[in-house]
Amino acid sequence: MDVYPSIASFFQRHLEASSLAVDAIADTLGDAIELLAQAILADQKLFSIGLGADRASATALTSLLQHGILRERPSLPVVELATHQIDASELGVGWVSQQLQALGQAGDVGVVFAATLQESDIKRLALTAEQRQVSLIWIGNRGPGISVNLAQESIETTLAVNHTLAVCLAHLIDTHTFGPLET
Repeated sequence: MDVYPSIASFFQRHLEASSLAVDAIADTLGDAIELLAQAILADQKLFSIGLGADRASATALTSLLQHGILRERPSLPVVELATHQIDASELGVGWVSQQLQALGQAGDVGVVFAATLQESDIKRLALTAEQRQVSLIWIGNRGPGISVNLAQESIETTLAVNHTLAVCLAHLIDTHTFGPLET
């Protein structure tokens, strides 16, 4: 069986979606970076939230911010809320809501990788965040506030781009907070 055509098609779709998305998401991503950097500089917490298939993106963002990949620097205050052991969306949203209720404080910011979330899930998380005065940034779906969303893309493409956005966010937060990289 020759898998080359399938692999090539897979990467072509994702690369094309990523490159076409830049114009649509650049300003919004810039707003998100400003909000995240302000929270870091004000000693607030960041939450990296991922449910279902999006938990990988949340885990990647957390790891990159806590450990850094670009240079040696202090760890950033990020709390991972990824449902590794919970597959049902409703249970996962309930658990994340409880965690935000317990840990969230005014001025904290959450990045929600939300490609697989339903509208009711988004509303529930938004309500909890609002009660705790936690700002949320939505990646891969529309929610109240800042949303970075690829309209009309397949779930497969959205998940792949979300993971790329996690790495991009970590890079941008690092350079915005600690200055440009030395070359």
